[in-house]
Amino acid sequence: MLTPSQRLELNRLASVDNLDEALRLRARIVLSWAAGATGDESAKLLETSRRTVSKWRSRFRVGGIDALLDLPRPGAPRSIADEKIAELVRLQNSPPPGGKSRWTTRLLAEHTGLSQSTVVRIARVLRTGYSAPR
Repeated sequence: MLTPSQRLELNRLASVDNLDEALRLRARIVLSWAAGATGDESAKLLETSRRTVSKWRSRFRVGGIDALLDLPRPGAPRSIADEKIAELVRLQNSPPPGGKSRWTTRLLAEHTGLSQSTVVRIARVLRTGYSAPR
């Protein structure tokens, strides 16, 4: 069902190195389907709904891997680069600087050059996958 190049790309997208949690889930849905899992089995395994599994399987069937990517949305483009977010995550997962017991949002903001409120928003999105309405 999957070509070797599709399988390779889906495994890359499903990797924990991928910061895009939604795309990681979509890739895992397609990989479980390719492994022979039913929709209900995939939903249970991936802790999502049967409807979500069906939606992304269908989109993959029609448009391939490109159909799993997010479409551009209206509004201003993001102003914070992926590299800056990756730096924030790397810092958060590293030991805090000398004399500190843990990373705080203020400390992370100081080390990344981002504002504290931006650090809080990014942390919320990374933790929950959901950005609160403004």
